[in-house]
Amino acid sequence: MMGIQIVNLAEHKEYFETVCQWLWKQWASDKPIEFVRYAVLHNSQIDRVPMTFVALDGEEPVGTVSFWMNDLSCRQDLSPWLASLYVDEEQRGKGIARELQNRVIEEATKLGYSDLYLITTHDDYYERFGWNFIEKAPKLSGDFTKIYSKDLRSL
Repeated sequence: MMGIQIVNLAEHKEYFETVCQWLWKQWASDKPIEFVRYAVLHNSQIDRVPMTFVALDGEEPVGTVSFWMNDLSCRQDLSPWLASLYVDEEQRGKGIARELQNRVIEEATKLGYSDLYLITTHDDYYERFGWNFIEKAPKLSGDFTKIYSKDLRSL
């Protein structure tokens, strides 16, 4: 993974619009992009949750991930969460997703958290990175999402 650097979006606002476009297209295209911009702006803290990170190949943004207190409203008992992991389609398969996950794990550990959670509809993806499936959770849309956890004490 030569040349990939993970930076905090709060300290690199020049990548703000790129991140917003990615997240809007991937998860929120049914909402106004202003909604996503507002959320990303307020989910970009420097030294506390919530944080947003950007993977850079040189100066080129190639992926993003967020670190939130919650990503599933019906599970307020679980916290914090790795969220919105996205790698540009042309950059997939190069280990960037692993680097982005590792940055959130590093921040969570640094802040003293013992567990980290995520939700996904992907099958057999996060297991490759050492995440443990907990359960399926119903969504308001009527389908299900999967909850995963990672024990940070064993790292």
